[in-house]
Amino acid sequence: MTASTTQPTGSASSAPRAEEVLSGVFQIACPFGEGSIVYVYYLDGDQPALVDTGVKASPTEVIEPALRAAGKPLANVRYILNTHGHWDHMGGNEATRRLAPQARVYLHENDKHLMESADAHVKGYSSYAARLLRTPGGLEAVDKLQRASIEAPTPVDEWVAEGQTISLGGGRRVRAVRTPGHSRGSTSYFLEDQGALFTGDAIQGLGSRPRQLPLVFDDSQSYRASILKVSELGIEALCMGHAMASFSPEAGSGPVRRGHEAQAFLKDSGEGAKAVEEAARSILAGAPGLDFDTFARQLVARLAESLSLEVDGNGLNPRSMATIHAYYRELTGAPLPA
Repeated sequence: MTASTTQPTGSASSAPRAEEVLSGVFQIACPFGEGSIVYVYYLDGDQPALVDTGVKASPTEVIEPALRAAGKPLANVRYILNTHGHWDHMGGNEATRRLAPQARVYLHENDKHLMESADAHVKGYSSYAARLLRTPGGLEAVDKLQRASIEAPTPVDEWVAEGQTISLGGGRRVRAVRTPGHSRGSTSYFLEDQGALFTGDAIQGLGSRPRQLPLVFDDSQSYRASILKVSELGIEALCMGHAMASFSPEAGSGPVRRGHEAQAFLKDSGEGAKAVEEAARSILAGAPGLDFDTFARQLVARLAESLSLEVDGNGLNPRSMATIHAYYRELTGAPLPA
């Protein structure tokens, strides 16, 4: 299987723009970090919603001017629907609140700790790879980036639950769909009139960067279950937080996949996760008690060709280390990275 490369549709140098990708759904590309893009979505209605808020600078520098140019004032937003608590999806919550003071924040309680301080990010999921690789200066780099990108604490007004509906007015509703794995609190939002599911990072194909694995920080088994759950919903469109890579041209490219592309992308996501699980189980079955470093090198070697993984001089794929450790924990009961 060969991965097709996806490229972001926005860039740091382009003027902020709100693109109507579905009827009443506006996508905004928000630059963050070192050349990355996170996509937030404005859901139009009598009581509009914003799905995620990017990083700390996103609302003032990108989201507000983009929506103003589209004639959709950010000040009118009544709901902030956080798909999960990671820095590039909630870092702009407080700035958004200042610009949209009537907005209420929704999040699943399992990600509550991530809203309380930047420490929860720096000392948690965000530094897994740096700790596993023991990268010189890696922890310091994570610390600097996270603290520049997150405004916390940021309060949550309502802990969202499976099946909960949120009215945008005029008969337009959003329904919460629990999709944990990437984070324990990951939740997707189903816009019923469009058949569109806003997934954040819950479903990733082969990940947001070519030649890596999807980022699964918390629970690899739940991640696979979430892919299956979404595959059975019969959705018309997937609206994701990043442009995700996939196996085949039929799965499309970019952050929004519609119709047969959405179904093909879900299939690719399931096949990719299954390939990682089967390779991990095979390696550990042949060598019970295998240490993580050796396991990681063997897993990368096993998947390099089938999933087109990039392999560095140490026989590793650095951007996939958190995912590799998640599968290792699932199958061995190992603790989180020290």
